[in-house]
Amino acid sequence: MDPTLLLLRWAHVLAAIVAMGGLVFARFALLPALSEVDEATRNRIHDHIRRAWLPWAIGAITVLLATGLANFLLFNFRVKAEGWAGGEWMRQTSYHALFGAKFLLALVVFYFASALVGRGAGTSWVRNDRAKWLSVTIGLTLAVVLLSGWMRQLHTGPNVMPLGDGEVMIERGKNYDARREGGEDLDGQEGQEADRGAAAEDREAPATGGRGEEAAR
Repeated sequence: MDPTLLLLRWAHVLAAIVAMGGLVFARFALLPALSEVDEATRNRIHDHIRRAWLPWAIGAITVLLATGLANFLLFNFRVKAEGWAGGEWMRQTSYHALFGAKFLLALVVFYFASALVGRGAGTSWVRNDRAKWLSVTIGLTLAVVLLSGWMRQLHTGPNVMPLGDGEVMIERGKNYDARREGGEDLDGQEGQEADRGAAAEDREAPATGGRGEEAAR
């Protein structure tokens, strides 16, 4: 795997863990605990949490947006460069539509996550009912995660696997000898016989070469 792609994926996954973990903790641990204290104390604690959590929320959102778009563009380039399904893979899998749905849901999640730790009067309605909007945000985040998993399963691409130096590939139950001097697709028994013949020729080549040198001397 390309190290750049691996780093981008790690950063994306870690940022998602931070963001969703904070939401789940706030909804199912923090809010129930704060419900037992008076309103003044509750507001003071929320204010302390906001100042501490805001940089993490902004950082996670920034990383998710940057790495998500980078991963999509690089994967799109790979699909086109390798010609998956004759250039029709994106359309056949509805990958662009899935990415569009995921991106729009993510934007809504980012809005609510920002509103929950913000201070603006325009988003005060979110903070006035934290339990409700935290639950909604977690539900939307779960939908994004499920879409991501679905899309990730599609990344395997065509069912092709290189087998080594001989460049023989397996695709949908067929044997394809991709050696440049061959140039023909071989299937079933014919493919196996051709492989055995090529291996025999490789073994005989050194012996033939040796006899040729003796004759020359």
